[in-house]
This record gives sequence, C-alpha cells and structure tokens, in this order.
Amino acid sequence: MGEAVTVREAAAADLDAAVALWTLSHVVRRNGRPLPEAHIVSAHQRMASPEALVLLAHDSGDGADESHGEPDGKSDKDSEHDLGIIGTIMGVQGRDDEGAGPPVAGLVHISLLSVAPDRWGQHIGRLLVEETINRAVAGGFEQAQLWTHADNLRANRLYKAMGFRRSGRVKVDDWGELLVHYRRSLVTR
Repeated sequence: MGEAVTVREAAAADLDAAVALWTLSHVVRRNGRPLPEAHIVSAHQRMASPEALVLLAHDSGDGADESHGEPDGKSDKDSEHDLGIIGTIMGVQGRDDEGAGPPVAGLVHISLLSVAPDRWGQHIGRLLVEETINRAVAGGFEQAQLWTHADNLRANRLYKAMGFRRSGRVKVDDWGELLVHYRRSLVTR
C-alpha cells in the first residue's frame, strides 16, 4: 500500500465526493459502461439517509488525521471533506423483504463498497469492511449481509476471505446482471 490508510465517518459535505468515487469505481469495473443517473441519485440518497453509517478511507498522508494544523481552529469535520477519498462503504440496519420491510434485529446490511480503481488490490476494501463490522459489533449487531455482482471476482474473493458465505439467494439487478447474496455471523464463539 505504501501509505497508511485511515477510515472515518463521512460528513454531509463528503457525500458528493463519495458518490463520485462510487460511480467511477462502477464505471471502470463495468468497462466504461456509464451508470444510469437514477442509480447515482439513489446511491446519494441512500448515503444521505440518517440511519446510514458511511465510512470513508483516505491516505494518512492526505491529512485525514485528527490534527489538520489548521491555524483558524477548524475541526476535522469542517475541513476533511476537501481531502481525496480512496474508498467508501455504507452500513445500515438490515430489513426484511429485500430492504423494504421491517428491520431484522441484529442484522447489518453492507453496501456501496467502492475503492478508487488505481488503489484496487491494496486491501482498502478489506479495511473498510473490517471497520464496518467492528462498528456493527459495537452497536450490538450479530449478523452481516450484502449483495455483490456474481461476475465481480475481486469482491467475491474479498467477501469469502472475510468469512462471508453465499446464502444461495440470487437476483437480477436493474442492469440485467446477476447478484449473489452473502451472509456472515459477527458473533465469535
């Protein structure tokens, strides 16, 4: 990786940059095929939800640490959104009926994981998933779930290596692409 990477919660001012990175990552993974504007708007709305935990990864050298050396005394939340985001992820309370139903007690749903394409293979996605899981465990969650594209080999390898297992559930997304469902216990026995 070269530089250490830090992870922090997103502020409202970070959302445009986070969605831009998510969009870029998907366009590159999809060999340049653009995303429909409705998908980009939906990602922004989901990240902006009050119940969403959106985490961002930065190179530590970007100044994304607690001390910005700001002479005017700005807090880190005031100035961090200007820094280069190299990864994003969102965790939210899992819900029944494909996310439209009532909350499922103890279930965190992980989504919108993206890493800057020039940083793929540098364990940034792993770091973001680990931090999301750590926060979910601290919040009392016992299970995690997520969906990913069946043809996204990089993501599938990551989730399997992190203890997620396919549940057997599949669905076709709005682009006609196959999604596979993963689940993992967060409880250590």
